[in-house]
Amino acid sequence: MTEENNVPIRVKYLDLMEKAFDAYTLEQIRGRKSADGLRELDLHAYSRLTTVLSCLLHGGRRLHLLSLWKQMMTECCHEIVQPRPDDMADFAIKEMMFSLFIMKDASLLGDVELHQWDRLLIQLDPYVNYRNVAKDEASKKKLHNINIYNMIGEFLREQWGLTDTKDYFAEHWPAQIQHFDTETGMYRDPGCPMLYDITTRCHVQMLLEFGYKGPYANQLDHLLRLGGNVTLYAQSAAYEFPYGGRSSQFLFNEALIAANAEYEAKRFFSYGDHVRARKFKRAASLAVESVVRWLDMEPPRHLKNRFPIESKHGTEPYGYYDKYMITFGAFIGMAYWFAQEDIEEYACPAETGGYVWRAPDDFHMIIANAGGYSVQIDSLANLAYDATGLGRLHRAGFPTELALSTPLSAGEYYEINSDLGRVHATMGPGWSLPEGEVFYFSRCTDLKASLHIEKESKERVRFTVTYHGNTLRGCRAVVEYYELSAGGLIYSYSLVDAEVSGYFIQVPLLESNGEQHTVIQQHEGSIEVTLDSYRYRVEADCAIVLSANLYGNRNGAYRLAALQYQVPRPSLKLELSRV
Repeated sequence: MTEENNVPIRVKYLDLMEKAFDAYTLEQIRGRKSADGLRELDLHAYSRLTTVLSCLLHGGRRLHLLSLWKQMMTECCHEIVQPRPDDMADFAIKEMMFSLFIMKDASLLGDVELHQWDRLLIQLDPYVNYRNVAKDEASKKKLHNINIYNMIGEFLREQWGLTDTKDYFAEHWPAQIQHFDTETGMYRDPGCPMLYDITTRCHVQMLLEFGYKGPYANQLDHLLRLGGNVTLYAQSAAYEFPYGGRSSQFLFNEALIAANAEYEAKRFFSYGDHVRARKFKRAASLAVESVVRWLDMEPPRHLKNRFPIESKHGTEPYGYYDKYMITFGAFIGMAYWFAQEDIEEYACPAETGGYVWRAPDDFHMIIANAGGYSVQIDSLANLAYDATGLGRLHRAGFPTELALSTPLSAGEYYEINSDLGRVHATMGPGWSLPEGEVFYFSRCTDLKASLHIEKESKERVRFTVTYHGNTLRGCRAVVEYYELSAGGLIYSYSLVDAEVSGYFIQVPLLESNGEQHTVIQQHEGSIEVTLDSYRYRVEADCAIVLSANLYGNRNGAYRLAALQYQVPRPSLKLELSRV
């Protein structure tokens, strides 16, 4: 999916959008029916289908569907002006207006339809038609990312000549700007999920892309520039978006990397900083390349697993296929719009490694990259979705679910197959308490973590993470030691002021990604998991006990290996290799 084969990146984005669009039949779109035929395609999903079709038409594809696009826009316009109890209009207005601008740029709009649509869209009143608005001081304090969507839609309406955003922005932007971290530009949505930082930043980019120069423009532009660094350094060695909280592991996560990075590439190219621009360009290209394996399935997947779509495995109630498959396409549409094709690619941080990056405390993530591997550690997990500790080990060119891409969680905020159990599990420590219970660190919360970096080079990083907190039992602190290189990860830990009778390290082992099954082989001092031609090896000088039960995360079904040690500094080596 790179430009190395001389195919322009916008053509690549059109290819991706076609894959997303073709997940829906024309009969389904015309009838506004869900994939199972039992429900209507709601305004949220339908407006994003409209965006994707407009991009395809703009790129000279599916021109025979121009009349269908006009029908879809007409339906969206009639529906969005009707008061409703949900927040679908908050999302849809940005899609609809973006779609109109795309079609205008392609000279595909007719005066008769335009007059009809404008007559409807000019009727919109944010305080009547949107749900996420500041109606009083209490509601202003609760504003979050969805309000950003409707503000972008309102600005596009202004640029279309249908409204004036001055008063609306004055009421909302000062409160919203307070949600951004001033040092990194990250947006703090409730619970600080990683995904809702980047989706917010991408939509603020839309505001500036379409010419906003109002009183908040300079501050927002500064925050976006800071946030671009987050996008570069948080991307994994397999070029995926970080896990963490709501909406993790959907393919549109990587679409947002592409959108954000394309915008920043164009920004830095205009500054004359061509090297930095090319790094962003590369990050965008690698991000979308990483999800092709899921798009090439039949039908394409909207989430990184191979379970039947109807199982809803890994999805929140709002993450249904009809909405989030096309969301991937709609967010690729943003990348398509931002993309400047004369910017070449240059190796990006996710590719070269050589760093340990820490997110602001509110996001509690540590990401390290060296030797073609990366790890991600959640030092204060939201146990409703994740678990505390080492939740990801990626290597470039390897299936991301094979080692671990996201923790297992006992929380019930996303679906897993009914035959799988729920448990909080990461790759990390446990210990026997005096009363005999084995206490695993992964279920701890309310911890304070300190990071000490000992070495950072492209070949090797070495660092420690020390945890204190009242939820620790049997010790005063936990110290984790990490060394990451082309040979894999060497991990160990120690306990401070421990009163324990045994030491453990727990390692989830992939049994299935929903379709493919692994082969798990146990040897003296090691255990190996093989998926196709890829092998994950856990090497440790200790007894290893493998669970009979299977547990689920968003990506698959896992067994738990309990590594049992008699020494106070347990260690292991984790390695991914080709068979």
